[in-house]
Amino acid sequence: MSHIEQIPAELTWGIRRQVLYPDKEPDYAKLPDDDEGMHLGLFDNNTLISVVSLFKKEKTMQFRKFATLEQFQGKGYGAELLHYLLDLSIAEGCDHVWCNARKNASGFYIKFGFSETDQRFQKNGHDFVIMVKVLF
Repeated sequence: MSHIEQIPAELTWGIRRQVLYPDKEPDYAKLPDDDEGMHLGLFDNNTLISVVSLFKKEKTMQFRKFATLEQFQGKGYGAELLHYLLDLSIAEGCDHVWCNARKNASGFYIKFGFSETDQRFQKNGHDFVIMVKVLF
């Protein structure tokens, strides 16, 4: 049985590092503005398996560092967490949600109504595209 709850930033760092930055130092997974965000964790049988961090500015919600442990990927947990953050963004009065998506993950977001923008960049050997979903 899975459930989602707000968690402290510190609980996101281990999964962020393991999934997104396995070859980096532990502190690399921390964001300078983690204390300004809302962090969500998806638990399966009380084990934290997926995390995401949300940053609201006016009517815009950005999510960052969305990561699901590899052995739980492809089982719908990421979709569950994404649906939750979209519903939360609507409840918070946001009119759109966006992220810097790794290009190889853009297909996942497209399934949820996100569109690729023409804004692309590279960082740490990964290709990124800014993706957006209009809520209203």
